[in-house]
Amino acid sequence: MKALTIKQPWVHAILHEGKDIENRKWQRSFRGWLALHASGKPRQDAEFPGGIPVPDLKTLDYSAICGVARVVDIVTKSRSKWFDRPADGSVNYGWVLAEVTALKKPIRCKGTLLLWDVPPKVLREIQRQLPKLKLDA
Repeated sequence: MKALTIKQPWVHAILHEGKDIENRKWQRSFRGWLALHASGKPRQDAEFPGGIPVPDLKTLDYSAICGVARVVDIVTKSRSKWFDRPADGSVNYGWVLAEVTALKKPIRCKGTLLLWDVPPKVLREIQRQLPKLKLDA
């Protein structure tokens, strides 16, 4: 299983506020299940759209896989309120997320840049917490 490290509070927004797009400056052909890893440090100046309140950063999980989502498409245009439209005209790649599922208990582990492979021990724990999801499909 692949994982993507994302700064908080964006992981929280994906898992609890309906954030259906993860914005990236790079394109991949990847589709499928993705572990959502919260980085060790938050994005201090994050603002959510539409008046959605940003949670207290001290209450969020860090350096942990907090949930999973299925990447169903990667787009350069979207009507989602979560899609970033860069003011400088640069291209944004919106990773369209579906079947977002939070873990009952975040799994501490170290992340890295770009897509990375979930260690086997961590994958077993994800599967133990989410037995009804077919993560290999």
